[in-house]
Amino acid sequence: MRLLPIIPLTLGTLMALAAAEPSKPPVPAPTAVTFAKAGAPLGEVVAELSKQSGVPIAVPPLLVNAKCGAAFDKAPFWSALQQSADTSGARIVVRESGARVELLPRGDSKEIAATSGPFRVVAKGVTGRALLDAGATFHEVALLAHWEPRLKVYRIDTTPRVSKVTDDRGSKLRDTGGSAQVLPSGATAEMKVQIEGVPRTAQRLTALAGAFHATVADRLLEFKFEAPGGALPPPQTLGGVTGALKKLQKKGNTWEVVLELGYPSGQPVFQSFEGQPWLRDNRLRLRSPDGNFVTIDEYEIPQPEQTSPLRVIHRFDENAKAGFANPTGKGWALVYETPAPLADVTVPFEFKDVPLP
Repeated sequence: MRLLPIIPLTLGTLMALAAAEPSKPPVPAPTAVTFAKAGAPLGEVVAELSKQSGVPIAVPPLLVNAKCGAAFDKAPFWSALQQSADTSGARIVVRESGARVELLPRGDSKEIAATSGPFRVVAKGVTGRALLDAGATFHEVALLAHWEPRLKVYRIDTTPRVSKVTDDRGSKLRDTGGSAQVLPSGATAEMKVQIEGVPRTAQRLTALAGAFHATVADRLLEFKFEAPGGALPPPQTLGGVTGALKKLQKKGNTWEVVLELGYPSGQPVFQSFEGQPWLRDNRLRLRSPDGNFVTIDEYEIPQPEQTSPLRVIHRFDENAKAGFANPTGKGWALVYETPAPLADVTVPFEFKDVPLP
């Protein structure tokens, strides 16, 4: 047997190998918004922010005419909304699991928030706890993470990794660690951080920084298939995903539609107990020549554990009065929505001056 020589790796070689390793995807870009008129009524500012972002924002009559000192040019949506609230005496309240936002009078409340891309994290409260049976004490910081509704989040940490925590007494603080995740159905997720070593004399956390992981798709892709006379259209590629209409056939009064979706390699993997949560956003609709849509609800996925290619079989009974007409007719189209390629991202946050009980 011939032995190969051992070649020592120099520092330069090691650095080159490290550089060649794929880096983690960055946090998706936020929606950029612009409003140049500082001093405008809050109602006017919010209406423009809502229009540009697509996020419904409600303002009560008490705040509609409040003077807003904010102006911004291509600013991240959450940063712009936070600045608008800060300069008009309002606070941001998330409603309907993140589907919409409301601004309310701030009053005596203290709003401590951090933004990162399309994410916003809010410190909701701090509780001191003593576990008598364990002889341990700690402080628990409750957080609420939420994000622009257009972003699709299919898995997210509920115990962030803390990188820095300090108090106003210079104590040696540490978090208790731990790991947990949820599969959110809306655009919010509750999180908790447990901190040990906070003395009774401490009045506030001067800094609390960390990060959490999330599995996301930055948008939904929309494939449009027109099959006049039944001729299958060629495959399409959008955002790195290939969509193909593989079969369009009528048996009796029932149409069968077979679609195949090819995703790039390296997609995040879900555990068997998690299923494939991203499939909830896959939808097939039938579009009429006048632009009306009906959703085709009946479908099956022969191999749900296989992410690429994903084969989906839809069926519907033809019923022109209900909008389920011949999809091969002139002007008709099948429209399929599916998430853009998924990515595991790390979202950082940092709070300053968090009051302690």
